[in-house]
Amino acid sequence: MAGTVIRTAGAVLIMSGAVGLGRFYGMRLTSRLRILEELRRLLYLLKGEILYANASLEEAFFNVGSRGTGPVKELFSQVASRLGERQGETFRHMWEEETEKFRNSLPLTEEDIRQMKDFGRQLGYLDRQMQERTILLYLEQLDFAIGNLRKHRKEQCRLYTSLSVAGGLFFIIIMC
Repeated sequence: MAGTVIRTAGAVLIMSGAVGLGRFYGMRLTSRLRILEELRRLLYLLKGEILYANASLEEAFFNVGSRGTGPVKELFSQVASRLGERQGETFRHMWEEETEKFRNSLPLTEEDIRQMKDFGRQLGYLDRQMQERTILLYLEQLDFAIGNLRKHRKEQCRLYTSLSVAGGLFFIIIMC
């Protein structure tokens, strides 16, 4: 009798954990989509600051960072403050370091991080026209990633949940 209760409790806990894991990955995918959308929004603002307000990179990142939300806001704000310190570092170096700091806290893929770093490698050395083209190129990449995520998000979330439930059931069957 006690063994059956323990097995049943164990099976319930395993299934709860498996379902929770599937939902975690689904929520992580949704968070990735939101972060990429916020990054895209802030890049449009950055483009406007550079081209129309004729702001320096430091000013532009500061102004954009103050209008952002979440971890992307922090990234832009940190870059702005490092630009303000004027320690002789290149923009590329600052951008890569700040991107690395946020790497673990953001649910982004390696491809997302690589594209962010590529953006920073190009932006700091150019005149305004080339900065605009660099921003537009990165915006195209973001639009493609966001479109892909929107298109496949529901099926991937269902897949995560289904696989986690199947894995939980498999584990329960093996253990009993």
